Amino acid sequence: MAKVRKQFVLESAKIKRVRKILRAKTDTEAVDEALNIVLANQKISKLHRELAGRLNIEDMDQSRFRE
Repeated sequence: MAKVRKQFVLESAKIKRVRKILRAKTDTEAVDEALNIVLANQKISKLHRELAGRLNIEDMDQSRFRE
């Protein structure tokens, strides 16, 4: 995917927290990974909406998911 250069003014404390949470080595890596998480969450939300009412989780045998 193509990379673009952007310039933002962000709260330093917030970036520091995100870097720590994501174990990112750089601010850029932290922001990039945070954006990936937002995009993944959007996909999950979309799937939840699409599957709403189609699945009955209580009917699933939970023992299948244990290792």
